[in-house]
Amino acid sequence: MKLSRRKFIGGSASVLATVTGLQMGFAQAALPAGSRGKTLVYLFLRGGIDGLNLVIPRTGIHRTEYEMKRPNIQVPVSGDGAMHNLNGQFGLHGSASGLKALYDSGKLAVVHAVGMPEGTGSRSHFDSQELYELGTPGELSTSTGWLARHMISTPGLVAEAAIPSLSTNSSSPTSLLGDNTAMTLDSVSGFHPNYGRYGDEHLDALAKIYTGISSLDYAVKQSIDTINMLQQIDVEVPDFYPNNNSLADDLGLIAGMIKMNVGLQVAAVDFGGWDTHNGQGNSGGGYFAGRVEALSDAIAAFMTDLASYGLDNDVVLVVQSEFGRRVRENGNQGTDHGTANPMLVVGGRVQGGTIYGSFPGVADDDLYLNTDLRMTTDFREVLGDIVVNFMKNPNLDYVFPGYTGPISLGLTGGAELFGDGFE
Repeated sequence: MKLSRRKFIGGSASVLATVTGLQMGFAQAALPAGSRGKTLVYLFLRGGIDGLNLVIPRTGIHRTEYEMKRPNIQVPVSGDGAMHNLNGQFGLHGSASGLKALYDSGKLAVVHAVGMPEGTGSRSHFDSQELYELGTPGELSTSTGWLARHMISTPGLVAEAAIPSLSTNSSSPTSLLGDNTAMTLDSVSGFHPNYGRYGDEHLDALAKIYTGISSLDYAVKQSIDTINMLQQIDVEVPDFYPNNNSLADDLGLIAGMIKMNVGLQVAAVDFGGWDTHNGQGNSGGGYFAGRVEALSDAIAAFMTDLASYGLDNDVVLVVQSEFGRRVRENGNQGTDHGTANPMLVVGGRVQGGTIYGSFPGVADDDLYLNTDLRMTTDFREVLGDIVVNFMKNPNLDYVFPGYTGPISLGLTGGAELFGDGFE
């Protein structure tokens, strides 16, 4: 599978308005040697993934309670559809072989029972997604997203960056709200105003029309510069990326831009289809298994791609969803909206091969509101660790206003999320 330049330059239909803040007009897209920075990839699983069937209790009382509450959809310890053993106490869904290999190689860390402080979350897809992406639990009126605030406050931006922030979604997500450097790339033809046989002629005509000094003239000129820059970048996705996998396409695009060294600091990507109220899949199989396999294979290919260029130490990918599912399966062999969930952190510098956090248990007395996995780790601790200790942005009080908790996941034996030796 190849990702052509045509696919790459697809993007936002509102390009003339959205790229106004981009600093373009350069002859070459790649940055000078030695000017490469770190990249944070924020992967949001829209729909609310069933984290208890992704990172699963496999022994003891947690396993007993899990099996009692999920008689049909439980992931087995052995036999057909069996989970991968992570640390004896927990397993990873059997379809997540790529993630298991990353865990075994020390490049994947799991943080269990992550969520918002009690009383600040929501069971609504829309509201919960907004709260996480704004980074302000309990407050939906915030005017900027947490990734945007990182971009505004970080001292680590590369001055010559051509594309400092990117969204591969159909529109810029809430996490990038307020970042006027964010580029949105999505459809085949959306970024170019008339991509095709007469595309160059169309751009030439626009350049001759918009020669003034108004804000519209400036926006059009910047848009043309952006299109010309993108046409210089020839991104090809290696054949080992899985076919017919939208997440693999998006991550392949991001990897290509990192390899081209265009100054990418943050990238936001979505992967939906996790709202499994019915027909989730029994005994480790079915719909959920297929979705997990697609997620796992895409992330594994992304990390293989980066590692082959020696870039896996420069990138962290963090995986989050708007909530977990309820501990008990429903009458339709699915799960309803819940609360806490695992987060995954992937990268060459991640202290992986470890499950962080405190698992609260799934017995009746352990549950939140008698239905949900109880939150034990604030999501801002996970993201704050990445922002401060990997991206080297000390302004955490600006990125996550009001958060006063820890910024290092020393939750199991004093282990740190990231290894020593960061610069």
